[in-house]
Amino acid sequence: MRTSIRVPEWAHQLVSDDTDMVRAPEPIDPALTRFVEFEFPDDAYFEYGFVDGQGKLLPDPANPVRVDNPWFPDASALTGPEYAPDPLATPDRSLERGRLERLRLVSHALGGQARRVAVYTPFGAERAELPLVIVQDGVAFQRLAGVHVVAEALAARGEARPARFAFVEPVDRRMEYGFSRAYLDFMLEELLPKLEGENPSSGERVWLGVSLGGLVSANAAMTRPRETDTVVTLSGAFLGTPAAPEFYATRDSWLLERLADPAARLPGRWYQEVGTIEWLTDVNRQVAAALRARGVETGYAERHAGHNWTNWRNGMAAAMRFALGSM
Repeated sequence: MRTSIRVPEWAHQLVSDDTDMVRAPEPIDPALTRFVEFEFPDDAYFEYGFVDGQGKLLPDPANPVRVDNPWFPDASALTGPEYAPDPLATPDRSLERGRLERLRLVSHALGGQARRVAVYTPFGAERAELPLVIVQDGVAFQRLAGVHVVAEALAARGEARPARFAFVEPVDRRMEYGFSRAYLDFMLEELLPKLEGENPSSGERVWLGVSLGGLVSANAAMTRPRETDTVVTLSGAFLGTPAAPEFYATRDSWLLERLADPAARLPGRWYQEVGTIEWLTDVNRQVAAALRARGVETGYAERHAGHNWTNWRNGMAAAMRFALGSM
């Protein structure tokens, strides 16, 4: 699909999935460039916008379709003629009948900080021994993606087992998700014992995250591979190393280095999704190949989309089928 977009007179920069939105904006002069063209596959979903002279990202005034993206809520969206969202990308919230509890922990690992975690248990399963899904970027996964509601829908169909979800929210996302030993200690030494001590557990653990949340999920799983059953990473930000935590302008990958080490123990199952319109496509392909080469049961999918929540919401159902389907 190819489409032509008129450049607003006030535009100073063009941003889109091609530029990872505001990370690498393209300067634009409406006097010289009246139209821009986008070309993408017919089943693609694409986000874009324009930045004005005050540095504010604004939608395309000629396009009424807005994104559903908490990071860039004022961007516009385009879809190809064959684009079709997953039926569970927007789950039926009437299925959200379970119990949501809010835990408060004072973390010694994080220097005495108080952390809050929301824990969702399916209706009628309060005393059941359930798998535990530890979710990074918890607020977005709970309120926007509704991953626990997706799991409820799949369980009602017999396509997934019921599970308990722990929604964990960072304070300093880049620092904590980017190889922070203190944050790992908080999750592994403080949060997990509290969650499994206060709730019946089957002992099965699933780590779930997007982007940098995928990186810290991978780090937790690789730190405790024998205590991890499944890892789910969507657009995992697998670039950078603890010595050089640069997640964009680098080809180095701590995870690829670990996977290449024959002495490194690995979790048994891993599900990946990634968009084809983002800078993380290649490293995710390499990680998937490395996992398969090491004998890890691997699910992998690509979608013609960028680094955004619509892409990840379209992958929720497949991810939960893999993680919570019959073992």
